[in-house]
Amino acid sequence: MKTFKQAYEVLKDARKFHLDMADLYEELLEKSTDKRTQLLLKHMLEHEQRMAKNLENYSEIAKHKVMQTWLQYTHEESAEDFVKHLHLSDPPNIKEINNLGREVDRYFHDLYEAVYGAIESAEVKEVFEDLKQIQEKERITLSMATNSLWDM
Repeated sequence: MKTFKQAYEVLKDARKFHLDMADLYEELLEKSTDKRTQLLLKHMLEHEQRMAKNLENYSEIAKHKVMQTWLQYTHEESAEDFVKHLHLSDPPNIKEINNLGREVDRYFHDLYEAVYGAIESAEVKEVFEDLKQIQEKERITLSMATNSLWDM
């Protein structure tokens, strides 16, 4: 479904998605008994909290009139709906958690890429370019942490 949203609403929705994923990881952490899975979940929880904080920091930018730019927006999926499409055990194993993290990163990569491509304002494009770069750095950090868990 395609809708129209203002750029600051996309940031607000993305922040909520990160917070919802953090809540999910916290819930899974409470259920998990495997130490490696727990370590990965803790790292992913912190990752989602950092990403939500990054988006909160952009709230000042969102107050500028330029962030009221209208965009055609296609990512309407909630975190809950997103996770429903993935098949997770109860509790999920480390491989499933790792795949979930990759899918979330892919979701945000696609979101920021789509929004970036749809924006004409250089100022707003810069915000989403920054978010793409932050997401990529976080993806690399998560990948390194995951790889170190496989070595344990």
